[in-house]
Amino acid sequence: MTGSVRVYCAETSPRGFLHHAVRAFSLPADLWRHRGLLRRFAGRELRSRFHGSYLGALWVLAQPLFQFAVYFVVFGLMFGRGGGLGEGDGWLFALWLFSGIVLFGVMRDATSSAMNSIVSNASLVKKVAFPAQLLPVVPVIVESTVSLVGVALVLLVGLLTGTAVLGWELLALPWLLAVVVVFATGLGMLLANLNVFARDVRQIYALFTMAWFFMTPNFWWPAMIEQQAPGVLEIVRWNPAYPMLIAARQVFGLAGDVGPLRPLVENLAAGSAWAVALLLAGYGTFMMHKHRYADMV
Repeated sequence: MTGSVRVYCAETSPRGFLHHAVRAFSLPADLWRHRGLLRRFAGRELRSRFHGSYLGALWVLAQPLFQFAVYFVVFGLMFGRGGGLGEGDGWLFALWLFSGIVLFGVMRDATSSAMNSIVSNASLVKKVAFPAQLLPVVPVIVESTVSLVGVALVLLVGLLTGTAVLGWELLALPWLLAVVVVFATGLGMLLANLNVFARDVRQIYALFTMAWFFMTPNFWWPAMIEQQAPGVLEIVRWNPAYPMLIAARQVFGLAGDVGPLRPLVENLAAGSAWAVALLLAGYGTFMMHKHRYADMV
């Protein structure tokens, strides 16, 4: 029985960023080729989350619900934010808040886990034939899968309370989810590469995500910013998470009287541009330095 053996030579293999970046669009084919391995890693990660717990998979629902309840009580009731959105409907504010937490949580948690994926799997990275580019993708798949529970909950509560005004925008949900996945994958690969060479990245990113969370329309909406800080909205719109979270509210039928919003297609296009740019940057830098990981971890 004969077969082919892949040989990697660090001296002769191309290292240029552009050489690897332009090949970022081959990542889906690469993931499909290793789908069995990817499925095993993702399944192991999901099982490890619930192993030994009494509630098991119910924690997927319990955790975001508890987080949502805390934020809603504090900001919606204690500080009276619930009456400032739309026509004063507290449910509208609650769902606006919860949908933001769900979508932003995917990006934050997936990228944070992806950042540590190379360092925490040193034994695998040291294996010459192991496709290390799969490791940052696994947490993105896991977090995206878990987030579907939150997305379903937003839609269900919105319909039951009559808060969500669903229309043709709901058809754009797959596009929205794809943008979030590509965005998290690109940023995760970029952070994973940086974390190999500078472990301070983990602490810096934790501080960054804290500020990023409040700079993203989770607790606030465009009309509030325009009223309290005119002109700041144009700056905040450069936040890459901004068009994605606004698009999410439009898809879920929650974008009522919240201020000036770009059309859904424009928001999704802006989010897609950020996602593709980060995928090129993340994949390019990851593959360019991949041959050095075994020595660094």
